[in-house]
Amino acid sequence: MKKSIIAICIASSLIASNTSDEVTKLSSGLKTLLSQEMIAVEISMKNIFSNMIAGNYEAIEKEATGIKNSFILKKKLTQEQKHELHTTVSKEFITQDKTFHATAGKLASAAEFEDIKDVNMYFNQMTNSCVKCHSTFATHRFSNFK
Repeated sequence: MKKSIIAICIASSLIASNTSDEVTKLSSGLKTLLSQEMIAVEISMKNIFSNMIAGNYEAIEKEATGIKNSFILKKKLTQEQKHELHTTVSKEFITQDKTFHATAGKLASAAEFEDIKDVNMYFNQMTNSCVKCHSTFATHRFSNFK
């Protein structure tokens, strides 16, 4: 039993260390675009929070729609960079990213209907997604998650 638990822990740590290195293997151009994307998401998340506490649903909807539409990556990614992204990072990374952007769409919809309960729920889901992604794939950048 103890050996099984130890084996699982070792395997989990190897998987985590391998996935956290995925982003560091990307080309500098793709890393730059990803960094720009993360900065834009962070700014929008802060704006959404500020607008949530002000009850400004129109601004929440606008910011969430921007996140849903993927700001920079969808607009500037070349075919080569798309290929690189999909062959370098894991399916889990891509899945988490798609889920995050889909949740932003749900947040935008909740804001459109001025549903504060769902706005809060989807914003919290997005925040948790950021933490999960950073703690899984970006420990090289966010060392407190190691």
